Amino acid sequence: MMSPGIESSPLSSFWMAGFEGADHVNVHGESLDMVGLAGHDAQVCADYRRLASLGIRIVRESIGWRLAEPRGGGRFDFDRAVRFAMAAENHRLQIAWTFMHYGTPPDVSLMNDAFCDRFVDFAAAAARALRPFSPSPPVYTLINEISFLAWAACETNLIHPYIGDRSDSRHVPLADGFEVKARLVRATIKAMAAIRSEDPRARFLNVDPLVHVVAPPDASPELADEAVRFRQFQWQVCDMLSGQLLPELGGSQEGLDLVGVNYYHSGQWEFGTGSALDWERDTRRLPFSDLLVETWERYRRPIVVSETGHVGGARARWLQDVYREVDLASRRGVPIQGLCLYPAVDRPDWNDTSAWHRSGIWDAAPPFFEPALCPRSASASPGRYLDAAYDATLARCQHARLAHPMTSHRGNAMKKTLLVFCHLRWDFVFQRPQHLLSRLADDYDVLVVEEPLHHDAPARLEATSVLPGVTVIRPLTPLKSRGFQDDQLSLLGPLMADYMATRGTAPYIVLLYTAMAVPILSWLRPEALIYDCMDELSAFAGAPIQLRELETELLAAADLVLTGGPSLFAAKRGLNPNVLCLPSSVDAKHFAPAPHAADDPYVLRASSLQDLIPEPRLGYFGVIDERMDLVLVEKLADAHPTWQIVMVGPVVKIDPQSLPRRPNIHWLGQQPYEILPHLIAGWQAGLLPFALNDSTQFISPTKTLEYMAAGKPAISTAVKDVITLYGDVVLVAGSHDEFIVHCATVLGESSADKRTRALAMRATVANSSWDRSAQIVHAAITAIPHQVRAAGA
Repeated sequence: MMSPGIESSPLSSFWMAGFEGADHVNVHGESLDMVGLAGHDAQVCADYRRLASLGIRIVRESIGWRLAEPRGGGRFDFDRAVRFAMAAENHRLQIAWTFMHYGTPPDVSLMNDAFCDRFVDFAAAAARALRPFSPSPPVYTLINEISFLAWAACETNLIHPYIGDRSDSRHVPLADGFEVKARLVRATIKAMAAIRSEDPRARFLNVDPLVHVVAPPDASPELADEAVRFRQFQWQVCDMLSGQLLPELGGSQEGLDLVGVNYYHSGQWEFGTGSALDWERDTRRLPFSDLLVETWERYRRPIVVSETGHVGGARARWLQDVYREVDLASRRGVPIQGLCLYPAVDRPDWNDTSAWHRSGIWDAAPPFFEPALCPRSASASPGRYLDAAYDATLARCQHARLAHPMTSHRGNAMKKTLLVFCHLRWDFVFQRPQHLLSRLADDYDVLVVEEPLHHDAPARLEATSVLPGVTVIRPLTPLKSRGFQDDQLSLLGPLMADYMATRGTAPYIVLLYTAMAVPILSWLRPEALIYDCMDELSAFAGAPIQLRELETELLAAADLVLTGGPSLFAAKRGLNPNVLCLPSSVDAKHFAPAPHAADDPYVLRASSLQDLIPEPRLGYFGVIDERMDLVLVEKLADAHPTWQIVMVGPVVKIDPQSLPRRPNIHWLGQQPYEILPHLIAGWQAGLLPFALNDSTQFISPTKTLEYMAAGKPAISTAVKDVITLYGDVVLVAGSHDEFIVHCATVLGESSADKRTRALAMRATVANSSWDRSAQIVHAAITAIPHQVRAAGA
């Protein structure tokens, strides 16, 4: 635990959004599953994709104790949470989990001390289930809004167990709210200790409403004093967690990590009458910035605005007001590490689930929806309708710069923009562009423009944030021509010019992965032009006839040319004065052998794919196209029928029917990058069975280092760059027969030979990393004498 004060944030971005996750039993005795009612369970991938497109990189989600232990007795079901975690990984989002969102299993009561041990068991089990999905320190809220929950359970019938009803004048609380708070805090403190023993990295976001209460204008001195005393109740939970109040609960400074404040327009009212202070007109309201300063001065802990939002047409105005106040608080020295919009998607009412609040970034029905005219089917999945005013206000706030260094990845005002045109789709095989650009996002706001896709509507751009700092732009046009063809660029050029002008992003740098995008430069005004020549694309099957001419133009105009290996460097270095040889590298940590939990979903998926395949296994992963020597693969399988040949990757530009079919050849198709280490862990060697033809004359296969990082010997055909770069550690074959002999040699190696080879591979891998490659590229870009070009220059 870090010392109190400003410290590095465990949150991957400032902007967050939360999904309604309450799972309690409501006033009518109905068991709620708000995640399911809002359609989020069924649409989680689409919901995450929508959030990423708005530059929101963190979501607050609820496991729901009652939902995860529906029958009680310690039998947990985390299937939904794991599914959500996998979806978040796929969209490069961070989830800040809430463990208990008001509901409890049927055999657990808030009203007795047995609650504590049961909750601790649940929290520890949940942390174990989620740990595989947390490469960075996980952020957990253990019990949502302890102060509110204690009040609701003891003073109202809003939440089961229905022990009080404040609206009844004869009401006498059947349990003491302070006692329930203390019990919930004790459970939280014990659960923190249990989770830290499971995962010492864990961080905790303790969430409660932030409120302000005033006495009526004509209040007696006694009532005014009572109002002041009542207002102080909001600090009791944090005081207990930090050990300032009831230290016997076990509170300490470590118990108060991140302070989460939920702030709404209804959070300021008159004591006694309950009348709300109008958020736009009542001068008795205390500015939100003052409340944030008060929270900071009281606890000196980083603050997260963990929920805020409004309903209907007030949403945009409320966000603008809250953001202004957050900025003011930041200027007064308050370390605010996140702002969470709630809810991301509209939510139904707890006690009338047919009534929707119109409170999300997306409504669940269009604005003209009339329930009386268009009743929603109980089985229908709610829609998603973006509130345009809310979205526009969010974009303006994201483009603004707070007084502290928190920034949005939806147009980062603190970084230059790197505008990239790439012939490879981001969600295709994870390779050189993804590795470099995801790391360059530390220094640049990266926009990756993919090749256009056809759709029957006017041309437009679809932007999706795929990683912190990386936005993928997918052009949609009514044209059916493929790639960056001239007719596509005539539509794309004006769209991109308008897009860059709207973002206010100038100056910026353009990076091309394909010379086919050169004509688009006539619509753009970059300060520098870079060409990453990762392959000799003109030699590939189906290459456009104009590609060579356009590349000649690009090589003459570029301020910096990168080449994917020494063969390309030799071919291009005389065509531009600033050519840099940058061979593809490796994420060694990703591929390095390491223990993984048996229930890791990637381990399970890899096991399901190949555990039934006998050993020995010789494997390949990557694109399977005209560069593959399929005759060699067939001969290898026929030479040793007991050897199992595992081929992983998408089949493109060749007929899948042309693939050799043998009982010992296994075509597993394209698999996620995260699964590759678990597949290769079950292989005895990695294969590079490339044909030697025009399309492979200049290749520098990324997988060579990846095999070595995984500790697997590599066998290759005589690819020039493999020989030049790795000929001392890779077994290179000059013929099919020699390739088969090398495979037999590897499988028959002695333990001493294996150790010698492993040491050589480790030494080779240690000299290469994508992190270092990105640093080299950044330094080379920085060295360019930047001068904004005229459009088309």
